[in-house]
Amino acid sequence: MLTRRHLRIKTMQALYAYAQSDLNDAQLGLRRLEDSIKAINDLYLYELRIFWHFNHFLEERLEIEQAKQFPNRLREAQLTHFLRLPFFSQLVADDAITMAWEQNRIHWGESVDILRKIFFAYWAEWGETTLWNSPELQAEEVQITHLRQFYRDFLANNEDLHQHYEAINMHWSDDLDAAQMMAVQTMQNARKNRPVLVPLVKNAEDEAFAKELFLHTLRHMAEWQERMAKKAKQWDFDRMAPVDRTIVQMALSEVVAFPEIPTKVSIDEAIELAKQYGSPKAASFVNGILDAVVADLKSDGRIQKLGRGLIGS
Repeated sequence: MLTRRHLRIKTMQALYAYAQSDLNDAQLGLRRLEDSIKAINDLYLYELRIFWHFNHFLEERLEIEQAKQFPNRLREAQLTHFLRLPFFSQLVADDAITMAWEQNRIHWGESVDILRKIFFAYWAEWGETTLWNSPELQAEEVQITHLRQFYRDFLANNEDLHQHYEAINMHWSDDLDAAQMMAVQTMQNARKNRPVLVPLVKNAEDEAFAKELFLHTLRHMAEWQERMAKKAKQWDFDRMAPVDRTIVQMALSEVVAFPEIPTKVSIDEAIELAKQYGSPKAASFVNGILDAVVADLKSDGRIQKLGRGLIGS
C-alpha cells in the first residue's frame, strides 16, 4: 500500500501541474490527483499480471519437459512443485484479482512479447543451470527466495518494461517502486493465506491526506508565496524553480493543517522531495525557507500540534 511519502509525491505533482496549466477549477485539479493515485493501483495490477503470464510460461516449460523422449525427471518435479506455490495458485484462481484485471482493463495484449523476451532470458540464464536440477528448489522457502530473485534481477529494473510503462503513463517511472512494494506484499499475503490483493491506501486517514493537503495548499497559496517572498531576497524568490515553490507551499500547509504530524517530519519530507525533484540547490533552499516561515507561523499561533505531533514540533 502507498506510504505518506508516495501520497506527498502525487500531491506535489498535482499542485505543480495545476499551477503550470493555469487551472482555476480546484475540483478538476482534485479529480486529476485522485486519478493519478488510482493509476498506481493499475500499475500494481500490471505487475501481478506479469506473474500470471510467468505462471503460464512455466507451465509451457513443464509440458516441453514432459514431452521429451528422455525427460529430466528432477527438473519436471521442480517445475511441478514450483507451480504449486500458494502465490501462483491464488494468482490464477483468485476471483478478486481476475475481477480487478477485467474492471481496470489490465491486459498486456500485443505487448506480451516484452514479457516473453524477459522469460526466455530468465530461462536461458537460470533454467538450464544446476538451480533447476537441485532437490533444494522443492522447499517452499527456497522457491520464494528464487521468485523474489527473479523479480529483482529480471523485472524490477528491466528497461524495456520501464519504457512500456512510461508509454502508458508518464508518471509511472515515479510510481513503480510503490507498485513493486505492493506486488512483494502480495507474495507475502499468499504465503500467509491472507487476502491476496493489497489495498492502495492503509486507512481512511491516508485516503483523505492527499485530498486535504492539495486543497489546503491551493487555498493558502497566495499567503504562502507572500510569506516566502519576505524571507527570501527578491532576486532569489523570483528565480526559484516552480517545483521548489510547490514543495515549500505544500510543506507549509502540512505543518499548519495536520496537527498529528510532527513539524520536523513535514520539513524532512519536503527536503527529501526537493532532493529528488527540485533544482540542484533546492534542498538547502527549501530547508532555510521552511525554518524561517515556520518560526513566524509558530509565533502567530498558527501551528498547534496534538498528541505525538508534539514530538519535534
